[in-house]
Amino acid sequence: MQLNKFLLLFIVFVISIVGSTADAAHLVGGEISYQCVGGNRYAIKLRVYRDCAGGGAQFDAFAAVTIFDVGGVEINTLSIIKGPTISISGNPSNDPCITVPSGLCTEYAEYKDTVFLPPLAGGYVLTHQRCCRNNSITNVQNSGSWGNTYTVDIPSMDTICNSSPNFIGNAPSVLCIGDNLNLPITAVDAENDSLYFELCDILTGGSAGGGGGGCNVTVPNPACPPPYQLVPFDPPYTSQDPLPASPAFAIDGQTGVISGKPNMIGQFVVGICVSEYRDGVKLSTVRLDYQFNVANCGQPIAKIETPIDNPTMLCDGLTVTFTSLSSGGNTQLWLFGNPPFDTSTAASPTVVFPSPGAYPVTLVLNPGLACGDTVQEIFNVQETVDVEIGFTGIPCFEVQGLVFEPTGYWRPNSTFFWDFGPFSNIQTSTLVYPPPITFSSPGLQPVSLTLTWDGGLCQQVFNDTVEISNLSLSVDAGPDQIISPGDVVQLNGMGGAFYQWSADGPVSFSDPTNPQATTVPLNDTTTYYMDVTDEFGCAGLDSMCVYIERVEAFTVMNVITPNGDGRNDVLDMGSVIDGDNCSISIMNRWGKYVFRQEVYQNDWGGVSTAGKDLEDGTYYFILQCGTEVRFRGPVTIIRSKR
Repeated sequence: MQLNKFLLLFIVFVISIVGSTADAAHLVGGEISYQCVGGNRYAIKLRVYRDCAGGGAQFDAFAAVTIFDVGGVEINTLSIIKGPTISISGNPSNDPCITVPSGLCTEYAEYKDTVFLPPLAGGYVLTHQRCCRNNSITNVQNSGSWGNTYTVDIPSMDTICNSSPNFIGNAPSVLCIGDNLNLPITAVDAENDSLYFELCDILTGGSAGGGGGGCNVTVPNPACPPPYQLVPFDPPYTSQDPLPASPAFAIDGQTGVISGKPNMIGQFVVGICVSEYRDGVKLSTVRLDYQFNVANCGQPIAKIETPIDNPTMLCDGLTVTFTSLSSGGNTQLWLFGNPPFDTSTAASPTVVFPSPGAYPVTLVLNPGLACGDTVQEIFNVQETVDVEIGFTGIPCFEVQGLVFEPTGYWRPNSTFFWDFGPFSNIQTSTLVYPPPITFSSPGLQPVSLTLTWDGGLCQQVFNDTVEISNLSLSVDAGPDQIISPGDVVQLNGMGGAFYQWSADGPVSFSDPTNPQATTVPLNDTTTYYMDVTDEFGCAGLDSMCVYIERVEAFTVMNVITPNGDGRNDVLDMGSVIDGDNCSISIMNRWGKYVFRQEVYQNDWGGVSTAGKDLEDGTYYFILQCGTEVRFRGPVTIIRSKR
């Protein structure tokens, strides 16, 4: 049998047969024939095929072949012992141009016996039945439910000792998609009768359920009598058009050569009949019930996926994943660059190129074998797009106005899409440098930048977050102080992380950045300012005054009795004021101001700024004339009951 340089592998998808009660699915091939050896004795040959890699049951130890007369009456049932199991090479020619699908293993068993059958009017019918077929057959609906019947006739009153046709060789089970078939199906006849080949129906027999007795079992023994039910093809398939091909799948009636060009991958069961004729009279027909598998195979053709096939394959810059679109070939070798800086034997390797540039990439199929193929493509590798989101400005809730900008590398033809989230004043922008952004809510704010380039084919999203501080700085420069000329002032600021002291006059600081700095003012009242920032850039400002006390002796009544009797009802500072414009501030014992008057009229009678009576007790006052603290001290309120 010629393979015509195409992959024609003998592969049978079978679940093995074990004993007469085992349910052996995936039977895909079988035939029965006979040869007259003289004296009305016939050598019967039954051949059954299975997939030895299927993990199913083994062949039946004995096969039942039942002999009927033309009326379907059982004459005898033979129990034929199994012969040797024969393995068939997946690639019989060992052609390196043939790509053998992995995991396939085919074997067959023959059952042979000789039986005496005297001439009989109407002749004999020899039958073997077994369930079941492959579940994945394309052209038969519910194919796993249908069994197999192999049968052949012995002519009526066979006095000339006729032999049936006999298929020789191993029929291929794999056909290559897209190949023009020239597949000879070879048969011989011992009497050199005329042989005619044709596509024919296939027969069913046996039950997938295995129960019920009689014919409704996995292995009918005896077999059921004729006539036999046809396996129904799934439309549009028929016995004459069993698999899709253009030109159509056909067999030459005289030569047995199958032609056609399969155009669909799948599993297709086919019936091939060869009939013998003598003097124009048909004597017998041998039916090969067989499954062909259409697959990708044949001469290796190397092809590398390019940006034409996959426009996005160069989107990742220096990192490129290559894919072989080759047909055929069992091994491959990738060469990257010239000279190659890297190689790979993987089917789909990922490569990180050292720098941008034009790289010749080569794929060799079946390297080192006589049958192979080589292809080279040029890939213009560019720098990897790598962008970080940066901003300038103070991420303080009270300040903000952040200016965002991309940093890193992006393609010159890139488009930008910023997304600042629902709490921003400008939620989206297509500018490279968007306007200043403020957020209406403090906390972590997500920011994303989507870059699109190469006409929208490539896209990458970069994400970041900005923490908007909710800290409203509450800073405290400390209470005002009254000192004598030349005293050292201890500053006690608080409320932030970074400090800067300054004053409205010439002073000296031990360290103007220390919140607990010391200072020595001159002989004048000085206002000290404290600028504070936190770790987020939020700022705050507070001030305090240091008053220089005049060194004079004043006598002031420090107890008032505001009971309305006209005696000692108010705090009289007339002798101290001495006609100047002076202000007075009254504080309680906790340092809180309860009364202030810009120009003191010597009329304070123990009331608050709002005019309400203060509680009896001791208070403190400061009398300031201009920038001079003229007098300070305690004053006690005592109200006598009326």
